[in-house]
Amino acid sequence: MKKYYIKTFGCEMNKADSEKINMILLQSGLIKTSEWRDADLVIYNTCSVRQKWEDRVFGMSEEIRKENAQREIDGNPKRIITGITGCMVRKTWLHKMYLAEDINRKRARKIQYITDKNGIFNNDDKLFPRLESLDFTLRIEEVKYLSFILTHIHWEAIWSDDKFDDYLKSKQLRENPYSASVIVQTWCDNYCTFCIVPYTRGKEISRSHDEIISEARELVANGTKEISLVWQNVNSYWKQSNIKLWNEEKSMWNDGLWKSPFRKLLDDLNELEGLDRIRFTSSNPHDMTQDILDAHHKLDSSCNYLHFALQSGSNTLLKKMNRRHTYEDFKKQVEYLRSKDPFFSISTDIIVWYSWETEEMFQDTIKAFRECEFDFAYTARYSVRKGTIASKIYPDDVPDSVKAERWHILNDVLLENVIKRNGRMLDSVQEILVNWFKDWYYFWRTRNFKEVFFKAEEGSVKVWDLVNVKLVELDRYVIKGELV
Repeated sequence: MKKYYIKTFGCEMNKADSEKINMILLQSGLIKTSEWRDADLVIYNTCSVRQKWEDRVFGMSEEIRKENAQREIDGNPKRIITGITGCMVRKTWLHKMYLAEDINRKRARKIQYITDKNGIFNNDDKLFPRLESLDFTLRIEEVKYLSFILTHIHWEAIWSDDKFDDYLKSKQLRENPYSASVIVQTWCDNYCTFCIVPYTRGKEISRSHDEIISEARELVANGTKEISLVWQNVNSYWKQSNIKLWNEEKSMWNDGLWKSPFRKLLDDLNELEGLDRIRFTSSNPHDMTQDILDAHHKLDSSCNYLHFALQSGSNTLLKKMNRRHTYEDFKKQVEYLRSKDPFFSISTDIIVWYSWETEEMFQDTIKAFRECEFDFAYTARYSVRKGTIASKIYPDDVPDSVKAERWHILNDVLLENVIKRNGRMLDSVQEILVNWFKDWYYFWRTRNFKEVFFKAEEGSVKVWDLVNVKLVELDRYVIKGELV
């Protein structure tokens, strides 16, 4: 039986997509392996948000090229097949080595969806000349064609019957039965000037409310205790169906007179008996409504933690980024959540040295760190993503060494915040959902997403038990506890 290996880069959405690929490959008769050299098939589920992740894909692909070349020298007929999906891919394609000579190939300049299986026979993607070992590219929305592509490569049936017809309806293979990611929508309509996602993934499409609830109900019946709702901008759920109506009713959601589509989804998930924790990521400040903020405090299953992206503390820079919020908008939401619960955790995304970021603008971001006291931040050094608005109109003329300096400054301020906020929780007793065990220590998260470790005899606590732990000692970003 053929073996496969998947390497996932980037966000929680990509991890959920890899679970879909896992399910399709296992149902197609392949076996998963944890070592790429043992695999017949390697798939990279890629992210283009940061250059370093693309560089890792190129580096790992070069290792496969060398491995295949050595096998040819050694007379080993087993060649590792390589495919790329995720944000680096614009179109589903098969390498020319698998094509008939008379097929008419055209270069794709934008996202192109194929209408039938014959659409895979077009191989002019820019990735092929860069990666000698690459056999196919696959847009994740067209994952139903994966088994057909593999059948064409191997010339043997790999479950090629269009069973996996709809990306949003494709099931995920969840190796962790107790904590699950549930996809609520696809892609993004915001067009931030620095971001490649709308150009690689396309426009927002939301899943039906009933479909999500049905999936969640099945998960909880099988033992899931924690569900994370994921996609690029979850709080815009169903916004794209009628933007005019969304804008008209938004004031009513903020006044508590009506509930937004996402709040209704949270309410119904909260009714599922046995579900202990609901989280969601990621959110945009300009689409955040009062009823969603209030859900954190009014719903028993909702956690006191929110990740939403500030990107910069400078309003001038936010405007250049096409972010439709100001720092004051963001800060107001943080202050409201913390006024209800001082332990409420906030994490965010920040870009340092975006085009034309001055020292004054950077100081605005430092000020935002100190005022908002972030519990965590994903801080990225700006790198140009080809095809974005910024790549066409904003220069990136800052040396990497200077970007690194600002990156380190922000991370130092972040650690000060973390130590300060974690310190306020010492001596409190928190409920921990245990995730893993190593060297006599158990690990995982409080409801407000603080990572905790505590010592206990092996077997006295089971993975995915809910236990009470007293927090006793700080260890940089994590907290040491004692089992109560």
